[in-house]
Amino acid sequence: MLGIFGMFELSLARGAAIEEARTVAVNTLVAMEVFYLFSVRYLKSPSFTWTGVQGTPRVLAAVSGVFLLQLVFTYAPFMQTLFNTSALSLQVGAQIIAVGALVLLVLEVEKLIVRRLGLDQ
Repeated sequence: MLGIFGMFELSLARGAAIEEARTVAVNTLVAMEVFYLFSVRYLKSPSFTWTGVQGTPRVLAAVSGVFLLQLVFTYAPFMQTLFNTSALSLQVGAQIIAVGALVLLVLEVEKLIVRRLGLDQ
């Protein structure tokens, strides 16, 4: 929630219109969910391995589908009208991805601590 509402409020603080802030919040939610998915596929081992990167074809296909749907949600005029949103700049998109990646990093550190303490038995 901190990431979603934080990005929403940060957008407003930077002078963005409510439509842009709303779009940022939705895209941040989806990015965080995607990165969360990559972390929880392997609960007792790190996700930063070649096997983890390759993943399963179905997961990669699903993530590709979500990515394409988010592009439609964000940039298709009919979706902007339907949801009262607006297009985002590449810079804002990069910030959204960074917040999602931060979720993955936090979860990977948590898994490392759990393994080191022997709590994963």
